[in-house]
Amino acid sequence: MSNLSRLLRATVAVCTFALALSLHAAEEASNASGMLKVNGHTTNLRYAYAFHDSADNSTRVLIASRPLPAAMLAGEIALGTSGGRSPFRDLVQKGEAGAIQLFVKPDGVMETVMVFDARFETPMPATGDDSYWHEPYRMSAGWIGGRSRTKQQQEFFDTKWDYDVSWFAPVGRKTFDIAPAAAIAAQRKEIEAREKPRIVAPGGGEEGAMYLEFHKNLEAANTKGLLEQMTPAMKSAVAAEMQVPTLSNTDLGSWAMARSMPPGKVEIVGGVRDPDGTLLELRKTMDNRQKFGAAKIVKVQGAWKVAELKWW
Repeated sequence: MSNLSRLLRATVAVCTFALALSLHAAEEASNASGMLKVNGHTTNLRYAYAFHDSADNSTRVLIASRPLPAAMLAGEIALGTSGGRSPFRDLVQKGEAGAIQLFVKPDGVMETVMVFDARFETPMPATGDDSYWHEPYRMSAGWIGGRSRTKQQQEFFDTKWDYDVSWFAPVGRKTFDIAPAAAIAAQRKEIEAREKPRIVAPGGGEEGAMYLEFHKNLEAANTKGLLEQMTPAMKSAVAAEMQVPTLSNTDLGSWAMARSMPPGKVEIVGGVRDPDGTLLELRKTMDNRQKFGAAKIVKVQGAWKVAELKWW
């Protein structure tokens, strides 16, 4: 073998090793896990970037299928929810990338999801309480994270889509921030220890069992059972809703009948636990349609009670 051949082989080996290290580093830097599905095509979402938008005081989180360079991220800053073009959006239209972008308000409530996929002619924004669940993480200062997912499959003309993703990212002040792998690894370790116990599995555990009993009492207009299962604040809120100073059995029965209609199967699909109580995410199925709600469950003198309930 000639010296030139040996040199070429050595060069190829070094380049291959460098590429492997580069790919491994990108693997370690992944700070999202989930999927975007559009018309049956699944895109894995693995890289999250965030920045604080001073224009409306929201935090924008871009969660993409591939790592994005700083210049490409900077091109997204001015576009917001518009349908303008950028180098990243050109990649999307070529089918070389996919993403969602979340717009999170200062109170942690997510108000808009924007979908990037080649099957949409332009990025597609979606809003509304019946569109998605958002479960924010309790992050260290300068970071944001959480789990976000559609409540049910969404449809825009002939395009059907849904997503489910968990993510965390540092919050840039002027542009989307790119975190080093070491910082991502440290945050991941904290999140796994801190957030896993907060996640409510489908069914809702003890809190879910209690709420389903409460719902049975709603359907039966069992005022005695309802009063035992409601916090004082909840009773006051119902009285205010019924425009009465104190709740009578008749008033509470009327409220229960209104809240249980239309009839349907109620399920607990998830939620989060915090020191001040558990938020259950609810789904009611009625024939061929669904509606969604949330219930706040708190422990009073050792017993779970309903503190808040709303349906959309």
